Amino acid sequence: MVSRAKTQGKSLLQRLTAALVLAGAALLAQSAAAQTGYVGILGGGPVYKNDDKTNIKELKTAGFTELLVWSVEVNASGDLNLNGEFPLTSGGKYIGDQTWPKFAKALKNIKTGKVTRITLSIGSSNFGDFENIKALIDSQGTGKKSILYKDFAAIAKALPIDAIDFDDENSYDSESTVKFALMLGGLGYHVTMNPYTNNTYWTSVVSQINTQMPSLVDGIHLQTFAGGQGNSPCSSEWDFGDVPVFPGLSDQPGAPPFKTPTAAEAQLKTWHSQCGITGAWLWIFDQIAGTDQVKEYAKDMTKGVNGE
Repeated sequence: MVSRAKTQGKSLLQRLTAALVLAGAALLAQSAAAQTGYVGILGGGPVYKNDDKTNIKELKTAGFTELLVWSVEVNASGDLNLNGEFPLTSGGKYIGDQTWPKFAKALKNIKTGKVTRITLSIGSSNFGDFENIKALIDSQGTGKKSILYKDFAAIAKALPIDAIDFDDENSYDSESTVKFALMLGGLGYHVTMNPYTNNTYWTSVVSQINTQMPSLVDGIHLQTFAGGQGNSPCSSEWDFGDVPVFPGLSDQPGAPPFKTPTAAEAQLKTWHSQCGITGAWLWIFDQIAGTDQVKEYAKDMTKGVNGE
């Protein structure tokens, strides 16, 4: 019979070995996650104005791994609305099914395909969404009784949303932005940023957020077209430390520089070679919905960020 002391020693050794194996597996998983980004596409109306046999099927199967649904407007009373035509919440309750009853089902369907992450993007140019967010936070805070908390709790319950994207192009108020992000983190969302200018503001606010809630901001959707033309994810101006920067490219001639799928692949391959980008995104699904280009962009952009 093996002595109790030897049995305990063997048990301890086994536990230590198992712990080391698990720790090693966790580190490998973290390393793999750090090396893997998202290849996304941003879409507006066609995401909810859809025929399941066309738009939803395209988004589900094309090869993109992130869908950014754009653009959520926040009005002065706190109600959320997509593009001024699709009310999402009223009084802190989800009402999206009154306008587009298939929207929630469509998003869930998309996530059964290649898309693993759905992001709601708030804001755009020339709108006061983040000014309204600031005013609401100043007056109500971000607790459970605040309208913003109720809104995004309702969205989390009704829709399969993983992250909230901040496309603030007007307000740039760090105090309310940090509070808003931390509230979203408490509701289980990740947060991403969608800048095109004012790099010092964005790098500072991301640092403030992640200092208080590590890894809450887990990606930067950097605009490199239109007002962001000339931006590079490899520039020190857009260095967010361990938060990956995913450059956005344009398929729209009106938002230069326009990139064909082949040109997008070449540009992303260059950036991958220069600074190791692991993801990117495309502006805008609305421009190419219903065409073969949806799959072509997904394929070529994936090859580009992988350095192929």
